[in-house]
Amino acid sequence: MKKIKVVTLLLTATLTVSALAAYGYGKMISPGKTVVSADASFAYHDKNELVNLATVIVSGEVVSSEVQDDLRGFPATDYIVKVDKVFRGNPGAEVEVRTEGGENAKMIYDPGEGYVTFQIGEQVVLFLTDDKGDRTDKDDFGYYVLGVQGKFKEENGKLTNRDYTFDAATFAQELDQIEKENKANGLKKLTDVPSSDGI
Repeated sequence: MKKIKVVTLLLTATLTVSALAAYGYGKMISPGKTVVSADASFAYHDKNELVNLATVIVSGEVVSSEVQDDLRGFPATDYIVKVDKVFRGNPGAEVEVRTEGGENAKMIYDPGEGYVTFQIGEQVVLFLTDDKGDRTDKDDFGYYVLGVQGKFKEENGKLTNRDYTFDAATFAQELDQIEKENKANGLKKLTDVPSSDGI
């Protein structure tokens, strides 16, 4: 009998907590908005491919963001990065970088784990591409980060991300060395590859 009371009490507590959690979650999401979560696979780029595919390589500070609708009507967040140093390309004083996800009047879009995100005030080193394929919205923004490996943060004299590390003090020289290796190995820029969405 005592066992039944304990089980009943635990079941009641579990149901109560579940109901309160569901109620609280529903209150957090604006009524009438669609919530979209995604899971995706990503192209993997080694260091040589990152350097080869990058139109622009810069360091800078993330200074602002704005959510736009992408070509599918999903929220995409455009970040402005104030450029401190240019390692490759001719980007200008600021670059506009598009990332998947965000919130607009109709939808909250979470592209899932692995997508590149930014924080205002964050210092970053970015490998960017302006290759957006034949997207209908390709004139709405400047660049994409090259895969999940294209964003680095400086920590203790190292530029790091989840896959790679560069020495911050010798970064420009490492880029030069990689470009020499790419040339010696006949690695060509992939500018003639057709793309349906530029990602």
